[in-house]
Amino acid sequence: MTSGKRTLSVFVSCAVITVAAFFFSAAMAPPRGSRGAPSIRAYFSPGDELEDRIVREISEARRRIRIQMYIFTSKPIADALASAKGRGVDVTIVLDKSQENMSYGRWPVLRRSGVKILFDRDHDVANNKIILIDNTTVITGSYNLTKAASESNAENIVVIKHDEEVIERFHKNFEAHLEHSGKPTK
Repeated sequence: MTSGKRTLSVFVSCAVITVAAFFFSAAMAPPRGSRGAPSIRAYFSPGDELEDRIVREISEARRRIRIQMYIFTSKPIADALASAKGRGVDVTIVLDKSQENMSYGRWPVLRRSGVKILFDRDHDVANNKIILIDNTTVITGSYNLTKAASESNAENIVVIKHDEEVIERFHKNFEAHLEHSGKPTK
């Protein structure tokens, strides 16, 4: 093979590889508007340190956190939410109406730190367990934000990232419950 043919052969091979890489990367690109590829991860307790995982996710929030929760007594998660609020993140929590009169709940402390607290008074039990972080992350599962859920219960969370369709559905659900929820009476 002559030097000119070899050079042309190498050039054509490089061009083919470049075009193939372009089309492969375009096919594997995350959906428009997301900052990463969609992912779903499942975690279980005891063992997977669910409370720590949730605190880490909250610490990455930049704009907005929305929570629907049946029971909320976790001090580490409350501290992470107060810290998020302190750095300018908009934080709103909707709790089951039974939690308004619980003496051990974290909502009074969070309200004093500027977190918007509401109670879902439209349902017998508001048993949603959802944390929405920015428009990128949904955390859901059996896990209530409690010490028992963290230390002794068999619980789970699923962390969904960058799945625009799923995230949008959870946000719509949150907004629907927000409409019929009310501020604390005390």
